[in-house]
Amino acid sequence: MTEQVELYRNYARFVKRLVLLAGIWPMTQKESSYFYRQLPILAVSSGVIMFFGVLRFCRDNISNLSLFTKGLSLVGSFSLISLKALMFFIYRKQLSELNGILDPMFEKTLENPRLRPILLSLLNLFRYFTYIFYVLITSTLALYICTPLIFIGYEAIKDIHPRRYGLPFPTSFPWIDGTPGIYYHIEYLFEIQFVGLFRAISYECEYFTQSAEDLHDILHNCIKKHIKLLHCRNIIQNVYGPIVFNLVLTSATVLCALSFQIFKTEMTVSKTLLFVVYGVMKGIQTFMYAWYGSIIISEGEDFRRRIYCCKWYAYGNLSIMKGILLVLTQKPMVLVACNFFSISLDMFLKIINTSISYYFLLQTFEEMNAP
Repeated sequence: MTEQVELYRNYARFVKRLVLLAGIWPMTQKESSYFYRQLPILAVSSGVIMFFGVLRFCRDNISNLSLFTKGLSLVGSFSLISLKALMFFIYRKQLSELNGILDPMFEKTLENPRLRPILLSLLNLFRYFTYIFYVLITSTLALYICTPLIFIGYEAIKDIHPRRYGLPFPTSFPWIDGTPGIYYHIEYLFEIQFVGLFRAISYECEYFTQSAEDLHDILHNCIKKHIKLLHCRNIIQNVYGPIVFNLVLTSATVLCALSFQIFKTEMTVSKTLLFVVYGVMKGIQTFMYAWYGSIIISEGEDFRRRIYCCKWYAYGNLSIMKGILLVLTQKPMVLVACNFFSISLDMFLKIINTSISYYFLLQTFEEMNAP
């Protein structure tokens, strides 16, 4: 189990380095410099500029379905980047508070040897998803950046004139002739702590009760932790609600455009690899948001079930009964995106179904415009 704890420490350090590099780690004014606190503004500005550049590219090529879908696949990504950075900038204090609540609670619970296996039960699954996603992001960016450089080198070697220098992304700017990032890795670290704490307090209620006094103390402790987790849920919901809402609106379009590019247009091997890697990354990103939402829902329901089944009826203690009733009358722990829909695997399935529908719609347009 010491090895598992060390794996968690390494994973937490890995995530912290990534979000520090992006300038979005929740730090107070005393802990960071003025320049570091303004980094999200740079990310927002860059994302907005690229968003309008890709949007202009789509407008200029609206009559060419192949080029139009090529640009359309990036519109949602750049809008999502801008929104993520903006939300992290606006809710910096709340995110710092969230980290200040979850991290000490998790570390304190981790000190209990009996609770460690419960806390870290999903660590490997969460950890592998994050590392795979990081590799996919790095590969996608490398392919986008290196492709124009390869063509520039090829033109120089072959002495091709006039030379045309391409851009990494299909954009069109009036002054130029011629991705999802790491913002949500921090959420995964929060949710590992969130789910682990849920499992720990559920385990305490079911197995650590040997007398009425034990149950009363444990129940009191669990209720305090549950209230803190409800507050953390509200912070996560406020920050990530608009992000997930944007993700739902854009992911179906992005996946549809990528599928159309792969199956309906002529492409080189490198471009095919690029779109496949980008599509897999986008699909995993959407799945991870939905899946983690479902995990929180299931752990919340399991907590309520274990509270009810902790043999409170055997002691006839009115104070314990009131505590049990207080927990059971709470609404289920559900993350909701902008009061429109719950974040769960059902959301992911709806996105996939919508992207397939969009794909067949584009296919119909192509057949109608075919000579």
